[in-house]
Amino acid sequence: MSNKDYVSRWDSPQIAEKSKSMKDDEHIYDVDITLEDKYIKDYEVTGASRFAFFVLGLMTLCGLRSFIVSKIAFHPPQLKGYEVVDNQFMYKNPFSSYDINDLLEQNNVGIKYNKIVNGTDQVASILLYRKPLDLNKQIILYSHGNNTDMGHSLPSYINLIFQTDANIITYDYSGYGYSNKKPTEKSMHKNIKMVYNFLTENLRINPLNIILFGHSIGTCASSYLISLRNIKVGGCILQSGLASGIKLLFPFQKRYLSWFDTFKNYEKLRKASILPVYIMHGKMDEHIPYYHSIILLNTLRKNFEKKYKKMKTLSHSPDKNVDIKSLITFWGIANSDHNNIELVNTDNFYRRLRAFLMFCKKYNRV
Repeated sequence: MSNKDYVSRWDSPQIAEKSKSMKDDEHIYDVDITLEDKYIKDYEVTGASRFAFFVLGLMTLCGLRSFIVSKIAFHPPQLKGYEVVDNQFMYKNPFSSYDINDLLEQNNVGIKYNKIVNGTDQVASILLYRKPLDLNKQIILYSHGNNTDMGHSLPSYINLIFQTDANIITYDYSGYGYSNKKPTEKSMHKNIKMVYNFLTENLRINPLNIILFGHSIGTCASSYLISLRNIKVGGCILQSGLASGIKLLFPFQKRYLSWFDTFKNYEKLRKASILPVYIMHGKMDEHIPYYHSIILLNTLRKNFEKKYKKMKTLSHSPDKNVDIKSLITFWGIANSDHNNIELVNTDNFYRRLRAFLMFCKKYNRV
């Protein structure tokens, strides 16, 4: 089986028909920044949605916010996609007879399981790499989406290994796979911080070689990490991300309710340091509408411009002689939904990804 054969492709007449009237947004200049207002204007508000908003707010005031978020937001798969035997990662897929371990062996790809421990917290993690392991290469710290774990997502990681020159490290959130405790927004933040510390402290990896990659709910972990002042990374990729929980569940609500909101990606990006960021989103996404990434883009752009002006005002020459807008790569994909960007647009997806990784390397001079 060749690398190209391994990447499954998906297409349908329905997708093709719906995407005829749309085109890709190739750059930030192509984006319709009024899309959020248009979406909210056309959104049909029902009595049930208003009642749900009221009940959720009431339960939040009663101190049940974390419990509600955990029940609504996190859905670990009922069947694990892997096993850990004698501290070895064993891929498990009851729907396929193909031995993925043979594919790894044939292509000289190594996979190492790590249980990262901090007090009573245990995070299951795997490191994938081309043999021999070179820790001076870029490494993608991948935060997966919902309804999956490291095992079920393994084919995606292998494709990243095949298509880039980077190592890959990924992990399971609390309550997923072999990571202990219950999944919460706070535990997700702690999980990615533990993996980051493992990379920088245990493996002694240069922080500027670390490229964050978050998909769907995983964008919340990546956005959180780059919002921290003491954290340095070489770049960040946000695929099919949400602006916030309230904006997703109740888009008709325009008031700023920080105490009520959750998974506030847009708020995290307001605090992010200046670094290369790549945002991509399918225009046919029905799970997290496309305009969410428009919000993230606008938030990030304003944040970077504000920080850049402040640096110049204080007579602090910026670290890099680069147009601040060029640090933000954006791709809005006309024919894609929430989970199939790389499946429908395989060549374009990986070409753009490689270009971004190369830009990060040049920008950070590593």
